[in-house]
Amino acid sequence: MSELTIDWNYWMTRIRSDFDSTILKRGWKYYQAGAVGAIQTEGPSVVKARVSGSSPYRVQLDLKAFSRSTCSCPYFDTCKHMAAVLFQVAEQEGYDPHALLYPNAKKMPTSQQVHTAPKPAVHKPKETDSCEAWVVYFAKQYANSKVYNAFSIEELYMRAWGQLNKLADDWEPVIRSIYDIQVVLYLMQLCDTLMQSKSGVYDFFYNAEYFLAKIAKHSRERLHTSLWEINVEKAHHKYPSHLKEISAYLAAYMEKEAFNSQNQWFDTYKVLWSELLYENSLVADELARLRSIVAGADRDSDVHEAAVIALAHFDIMNEEDENAWERVTQECSSVEPDDWFGYLKVFVQEEQGERLLKWLRWLGPEVQKDAAYYASDYLYFWQEASRYLDVEQEHRQAMVTLLPASYREYSSFLFQKKEYQTWADLCLLLNLTPLQISAGELKLVEKADPRWVLPIYHYAAEECIQAKNRDAYREAVKLLKKLASAYKKLKQTSRFEAYVAYLSQEYARYRAFQEELRKGKLIP
Repeated sequence: MSELTIDWNYWMTRIRSDFDSTILKRGWKYYQAGAVGAIQTEGPSVVKARVSGSSPYRVQLDLKAFSRSTCSCPYFDTCKHMAAVLFQVAEQEGYDPHALLYPNAKKMPTSQQVHTAPKPAVHKPKETDSCEAWVVYFAKQYANSKVYNAFSIEELYMRAWGQLNKLADDWEPVIRSIYDIQVVLYLMQLCDTLMQSKSGVYDFFYNAEYFLAKIAKHSRERLHTSLWEINVEKAHHKYPSHLKEISAYLAAYMEKEAFNSQNQWFDTYKVLWSELLYENSLVADELARLRSIVAGADRDSDVHEAAVIALAHFDIMNEEDENAWERVTQECSSVEPDDWFGYLKVFVQEEQGERLLKWLRWLGPEVQKDAAYYASDYLYFWQEASRYLDVEQEHRQAMVTLLPASYREYSSFLFQKKEYQTWADLCLLLNLTPLQISAGELKLVEKADPRWVLPIYHYAAEECIQAKNRDAYREAVKLLKKLASAYKKLKQTSRFEAYVAYLSQEYARYRAFQEELRKGKLIP
């Protein structure tokens, strides 16, 4: 909204007089419900917005020639949707929207006090400002934003990013990058706050995942872009106070447990300390702060554990991995493997095979506790370790230990090694039927040696028969026909015929099964 030129006296005398008081009150309800979205400006006086009502309505306000303002709703005059946009614009420009609603009142109809004087405008961020001054401006613009669903949070985030980002277009590159980082951090914090305000609304979180993922993705991308572009040495030399403020901003939200939020504050903490903030004096201050938290007996357990993990991060940056493991094992209630997979990705990228292997060994017992959730990612890192080291036996043992969650990875491994009999034994061990096994894999093994698929078909056919229903009997006959094909390749058709005769006799009382055998021409 920074392009607008606001003449507040004109708003109070001329624009407000165009509205009936009832229309203003109705517009106020829309404004309070967060129905105003997609606000855009054109030059110093034109505002475009969308207001959610019985239908979405398009509003265009001309703040210099208000009679030219329009709304797509069927109301013939200045309407509640236009009023709602005025209230929203007033708030975002630093003025008190209550003054438009009750210009002469010292108190609202409720007992709450209303400040009718307009809020003083806050100056736009300057290149010479501190991070704190920037955040004050951000908060004036967006801290009181109203949202009513997850879509409106994402819309607010994207609109705010666009508006704030362009304010620094002509700044020196290093301070511009620092500013962009502060914008990202503020908007992450704002979205956290807005989400927490909706914590009791089931429908909000039921529909929120998609929009929150988009916010998180954009935050990561903008943060990494800024870190990629910034000259770190120059930033520490020329803007040390700004970097100190950034570290303090991170610390503040660690204290508030924001590390557990949807926006993954701890990942942000790690990347900023690894790629930007790591400087002796800043590190010393941060370590002292973290150690104070860990030593404090009255700290919240979540904050305590976040501080422990943060200390472990500094250990890892110093390649003191054993110290990190000891901290986490002794101080945290549990070890969550996916908290550490990010480090393993770095070891892969930097081809630190030995270090990767040590971490895989440390994480193995923790992954085993919840193998269904972690096995796939964990075994990917084992596969990467195999590129640098001779760890085939350890890799194999890790897959065996994590069964059945590791079936897909172990199966692929066995096929690469052409260990088809071991694969067939694995299928039997896990009670897998041909319906649960890739048809391509079955054909490949049968082509290599039909003997290895015989037990699989035998087991599956008898499992179907035991289900005791017509559909299962039909499926059993299909499996028996595949079994017949395998025995034929082995030139052992007589053994198959003897087996079918056994089944017919064993389940002679299963009339429907007997009928399906005849239909399949397996018995006369």
